[in-house]
Amino acid sequence: MLRLRVKTSSGGQYPITERVSGESTLLDLLSAIQDVTAIVPHRQKILTGFPPKPITGNPDTTLNSIGIRNGEVLIVEEVDSSSGMTCIPQEVKLQTTPSTDKRISSPGIKNSQLPSIMRQKGILLKRVVPSDNSCLFASVYYLINGGEIIGTKQIQEMRQLVASVIRSQPEAYDEAVLERSNSKYCEWIVKDTSWGGAIELSVFSQYYEIEIVALDAKTGVLNRFGEDKRYDYRVIVMYDGIHYDPIYMETFEGENIYIFPSSDDSVLYQAKEMATEAKQSGQFTDTNVFRLECKQCGTIIAGEDQALAHAKKTGHSKFEEVHRN
Repeated sequence: MLRLRVKTSSGGQYPITERVSGESTLLDLLSAIQDVTAIVPHRQKILTGFPPKPITGNPDTTLNSIGIRNGEVLIVEEVDSSSGMTCIPQEVKLQTTPSTDKRISSPGIKNSQLPSIMRQKGILLKRVVPSDNSCLFASVYYLINGGEIIGTKQIQEMRQLVASVIRSQPEAYDEAVLERSNSKYCEWIVKDTSWGGAIELSVFSQYYEIEIVALDAKTGVLNRFGEDKRYDYRVIVMYDGIHYDPIYMETFEGENIYIFPSSDDSVLYQAKEMATEAKQSGQFTDTNVFRLECKQCGTIIAGEDQALAHAKKTGHSKFEEVHRN
């Protein structure tokens, strides 16, 4: 196996270990680079050596034949795929599996303009949403509505939706589940300072009749909400311990896919790899040791458990992470 290091034009540095060997193809390398940089293969320009020279070749060219050796540093730039500067020549088409166009018809998807499902080979990517108390709501809205960015009005509508479902099912969402009374929880979740979590994901799964897969970057585990309901479709989010981001697929033909057939196990397998990679590269916040400041009283709190205890005791709900110098 080759041990390589990737440097991006923005200054990021990423190790690639145990992913490719000398017999791996150029496409294998491009995919490994995409996993750590989020630059899709057909937009990658890779330079190596001194002075740095660009790498080019067919997708099935081996790394040995290109001359990539163990320990090399690869400089990766993101360029326009039509510029002729990418690793794979523009006239070479990346291989994809045959596609079928199928529009979602599930009655559970409400008030959404849903994209077509294209059974093509592609790579999962993370869309970063604002780091505020509404990241879960923004992530679900983004995916359900085919990549539409959420606004303040829509966020409040999503919160009201959750409150409405919980209020209508007091036996399912009782104090044992909510850790407060049903009515108190409904009052709390509509506030823009309140965080969403597993309860909200279960509500959205039930309401939209869609499986929601939450990738846990700390553990590498896939938490699947609505899995037992055997819904026809699924969406995917990434959770890093305190923040949610939506996961979508960019196909090698440049199309974005936000909702996947639940029968497509290849997407779930790639999601598992993404979660494992996030865990191994430390893309998570350790909620047992991170520090928060209560913006309502100034108390410094260590860890998620103390934050929850403080919120229950005081009713305060606006926290910000304190970064060590």
